[in-house]
Amino acid sequence: MSNEILLEAGTNEMELLVFHLGTTPFGINVAKVREIVQRPKTITIPHSPMAVEGSFRLRERVLTLLNLGRYFTMEGEKTRAGEGMIIVVEFNKVTCGVLVDSVERIYRLRWNQIEPPSQYLVGMSVPITGVVKVADEIVQIADFETIVGKILGMQSATMPDVDPQERMREEFAEARIVLADDSHILRNNLVNILRQAGFENITVCNDGQEVWDMMQLHKEEADGPCDLVLTDIEMPRMDGLHLTRRIKNDPALKDIPVILFSSLITEDNRRKGISVGADAQVSKPDSHKMIEFIRQFLRKRWTVPSGGSCSAVPE
Repeated sequence: MSNEILLEAGTNEMELLVFHLGTTPFGINVAKVREIVQRPKTITIPHSPMAVEGSFRLRERVLTLLNLGRYFTMEGEKTRAGEGMIIVVEFNKVTCGVLVDSVERIYRLRWNQIEPPSQYLVGMSVPITGVVKVADEIVQIADFETIVGKILGMQSATMPDVDPQERMREEFAEARIVLADDSHILRNNLVNILRQAGFENITVCNDGQEVWDMMQLHKEEADGPCDLVLTDIEMPRMDGLHLTRRIKNDPALKDIPVILFSSLITEDNRRKGISVGADAQVSKPDSHKMIEFIRQFLRKRWTVPSGGSCSAVPE
């Protein structure tokens, strides 16, 4: 797809590609889409999961083809008949094809138009990260990170190896970390990773708006609202780039480190992260580097007295 669809950083806008499984509309962030192609001949992969259609050749590459309708148990007539379209996606350093019945068009939206999934869907662990009304249709935004990870047996964030003695010596256990991710599955995974690495004081938020509201509420306090923000990029209501820009433009908040931890850290999006003032950007699933950056930034803000407890110090 053309790079012309890339948006200015930090405007809280996104491009949503709407496609159909049967007659049901779904959406994917265009930032994850490389191109859309007609369904070519595929080769069956022996002993593969049911949702793996096979592999196909795209110019010089051979890619795995996932059947999204089969994964959702709502495969449409076109894909069952050997037709349909392929959306080539790339994120988390993985490129693959996703088979759908049809592709509609791209819509330019603001993240605050997208609503989080209902608690009913969250409770059932349905891989949907948001819903939005476009062209008189209710479009569900599929959690492709979770879907692709489950089908291909991959993780969006891996548990780093932590020496138990290092864990016990962790000097930043009380450091206040704010975590924002719209996927409840990934949020839970990241909380476990942070706690395994020795960080205990974690505030979990569903999206950037929730983070921003919390920071505004507490920013006048003596020690500020938090010591570090770890945020995804694509989230309903307010995305991570817009959140970062607002934090860095606020004199009372600008010194708080912001780390972008996302499947969308491509070269183009890395430039966007730099332009809004992100202190670091880490591509999922590299949680090892994420933990390294967290410790690096906290060391600039914290000191460990001889008594062993940590306290905040001005920069």
